[in-house]
Amino acid sequence: MVKTPASELLDDLRLIDIGMDLFIEIHFANGKKLQSRSSLIGYQINRFILIEFPTKDFSEAYQHMLANAEIVVRAMTNSGFKDIIAFKSTILSVVNQPVRMLCLSVPKSITKKQVREQLRVDIEQDVFIMHDDNKINAKMLDFSLTGCFVTLAPKSMNIEQDAEVHVAISIDEKMSGILTGTAVKVQQLEGEMTLGVKFSSEHPELKNTLFSHFLVSTAKK
Repeated sequence: MVKTPASELLDDLRLIDIGMDLFIEIHFANGKKLQSRSSLIGYQINRFILIEFPTKDFSEAYQHMLANAEIVVRAMTNSGFKDIIAFKSTILSVVNQPVRMLCLSVPKSITKKQVREQLRVDIEQDVFIMHDDNKINAKMLDFSLTGCFVTLAPKSMNIEQDAEVHVAISIDEKMSGILTGTAVKVQQLEGEMTLGVKFSSEHPELKNTLFSHFLVSTAKK
């Protein structure tokens, strides 16, 4: 039996479980973009998709600009390879009852990207590095479930190979915490200090949440 475009789209939508976290990017008419989190409430094929109202606060003026704005929705499936799916849509309206939600148009197609290996995601995320009694601003440049790579001011902290370090990260209420690890590569360069961190086995849920967020938010549209 040959599948129709509608049946293929339905199969792809079924990869997103009800209640699954979504990473959304709203493109407003004035050229501004807003990134936030949401979750899937439900859908009626060929008619609409319902998602929770974005978790990020924005001004009343931008709330009035939501209708007809373009939105990019990304999610990570529960498959063994943590596949990413993404689609572009339009916000049809804001629904206020019984809870605030966005009503989206059904996309023409959905993109699927399979992640078949332990991936390091290139990012730029402000963090704190803590070692002994010191706490220093740093920038995380990549992240995986097993470790990360950060840069900080040269000679701002004395860290030796195999020393225990802590990486404090805060994105929002759901994605905040401290990851403990070991310094596996320390370099003092002329303009910066670089540090590779191998995570311990602690806080697997936080690492999974962060990995999903970084991987999906940096996926190509």
